[in-house]
Amino acid sequence: MGLAVLLGAASSVKAQPPGPPPSAAKLRYWAGGDCINAGKYVGFDYARALERAIQKEPSGLAELFRFTDTAGFDGAAGEGHVQILFGLLQRWGDRRFARVLRAQSSHIREIIVFEFGSAFPDQRSQFPKTYSLAPH
Repeated sequence: MGLAVLLGAASSVKAQPPGPPPSAAKLRYWAGGDCINAGKYVGFDYARALERAIQKEPSGLAELFRFTDTAGFDGAAGEGHVQILFGLLQRWGDRRFARVLRAQSSHIREIIVFEFGSAFPDQRSQFPKTYSLAPH
């Protein structure tokens, strides 16, 4: 039964269809288990970075981008992290989000654009600045 609950929690984040930007509460909920625990495992304060990104602080969003290049970005935490980043893209808007992402290493940009392209392939036209920051 515990495994079913874990799988259900992971799948509740995976494959959420894009729609209106998620609320701050929903982003916190998505991060609540896997992302925060994975962050702790790699010495990263995921909750703090997310809170700052929700408040539209570029440094918080940049920290979340850097989480993408850690061992914590794996499995359910990786899936949840991609969903959270996409929700932040919706909340920040394409231009502002892309400006912060552009300052990251090409490796991090490639990972994020690849993951967005895989999870949300039909959103390229809605977020052209972000999707153009790396080949996909």
